[in-house]
Amino acid sequence: MINPKLVRFSLLVSCPIILITLTPISAQRIAADTLVDAHAEGLLPSNKDNNSVLQKIISTPHVGTTTINIPTGQYRFRPGAIKLRSNLKFNFAKGASFKINQGALYFVYPSPHAGYNGGIKNIVWDNATFIGSDDQGQSSFTQSLHHAQQVKFLDSTFYNCEKPNGHFLDIDGSRDILVDHSSFWGFNSSPQDQFKEAIQVDYSNLVAMSYPLAGDNYDNLPSYNIYVQHSRFLPIMNHQKIRYYAPNPIGEHVTYNNGKAGIIHDIYFTNNEVVDARPQTDIDTGTINFRGVNRLTIANNHFLAIHATTPANYIRIHNPLFNYHMYDIKIIGNHFTNIKPHYQMILFNTRYRNGSISSVLIQNNVVTTYSRPSQFIRSYNSKITAINNRFTRLVQK
Repeated sequence: MINPKLVRFSLLVSCPIILITLTPISAQRIAADTLVDAHAEGLLPSNKDNNSVLQKIISTPHVGTTTINIPTGQYRFRPGAIKLRSNLKFNFAKGASFKINQGALYFVYPSPHAGYNGGIKNIVWDNATFIGSDDQGQSSFTQSLHHAQQVKFLDSTFYNCEKPNGHFLDIDGSRDILVDHSSFWGFNSSPQDQFKEAIQVDYSNLVAMSYPLAGDNYDNLPSYNIYVQHSRFLPIMNHQKIRYYAPNPIGEHVTYNNGKAGIIHDIYFTNNEVVDARPQTDIDTGTINFRGVNRLTIANNHFLAIHATTPANYIRIHNPLFNYHMYDIKIIGNHFTNIKPHYQMILFNTRYRNGSISSVLIQNNVVTTYSRPSQFIRSYNSKITAINNRFTRLVQK
C-alpha cells in the first residue's frame, strides 16, 4: 500500500491511466531551499567594503530558507545598514569574519506592521564573527531586532564591536530569540553609557530602537522568550590589565508606556560565564539589571572578578510601576567568585510602596570571596524564599 503522505499524484484527464510519481517529502524540502556561495556572488576579502554585495545577496528572493555560505576570510564593511528578510541562514566557515574599522553598521530586522507577527522570522547566524576596532574611534556592529521571531545566534563571536552608547543585540518587541555558545568581548563605553547591556531586552518603541527604520510600526509590545545560554562575556586585556571591561551581559533599563502592553517576561540566562564586568557604582543599577520583568530565570552561571573592582550591586531587579505586581523570579545555582559588592549581591526594590515583587526563589547560590560579603540579599516589598545559599572563603596564595 502506498502512503498518501509520501507521494504526489499526477492525473492525466485525457487518458484512463493514472500515473503515480513517488517524491519523498524530504526531497521536496531540499529542493525548496537555496544555497548561496557568497564568494560567487562577489562578497570578497579584497573588496574595500561589502555592504552592497551582501545586501544584494540578502534581497534576492528565494523559496524556502536561503543559506548564505561565508568562506574563510575577513570581509570589510563601512558604516550603514543592511536590511534582512525572513528565512535566512548565515553559515560562516572557520576563519570567516566581518570587520568594521570605523563607524557603525546595523543589521536591521524590519517590521512594516504592528504586532508580534509584524516583523521577520527564521534568521540564523551560525559560527559568525564580528570584529570592531578602536583605531579611529570605536566601531561597531549592532543587530537591531524589531518584532522579530525565531532568531538564533549559534557559536558566534562579537569582539570589540559594541556601540559605545548601545548594544551588540537590541531585542525590541521580539520573541523566541536564542543565543547559544557565543562570546561577547569588551565594551568601550562612552562615560555616560557604562550601564548599557550587551543584550538589551526591550520594547517595540521608536525611542528604544538602535536603528529606527522608516516605515516600521511600533506598539510598545515587550520582548519575551529570550534564551541566553552557554555563552561568555569577557574583558579585552592589555598586558594583564583590563583594556575594556566585559560587557554588561543582559537586562533593560526602561519600561515604556507604564507597561500597558505588558512587560518583559520569560527571560532565561543560564550556564553562562561573566568575567570582569565593569563595576556599576550607582546604587540604583547592577551588572545585571531588569527594570520591570516577570518570569526571569538566572541559573547556573559563573560570575567572576579577577581584575575588576567592587560594584555597588551585582544583580538588581526593580519594579518601577505604580500598583503593579511583578512575579516569578528565580536566581538558582549561580557561583559568584571574588565579587564583594559595596551594598548587596542581589537587590530587589520597588519605586512605589504599592508595587511588589513576589514568588522569588533564591537557591543554591555560592559566594566565594576572601571575606564574607556584607549582605547577600536585600529586598523591599518583595516576597523571597532563600534556600541553601552559602559562602566559602577564597584562600590567598
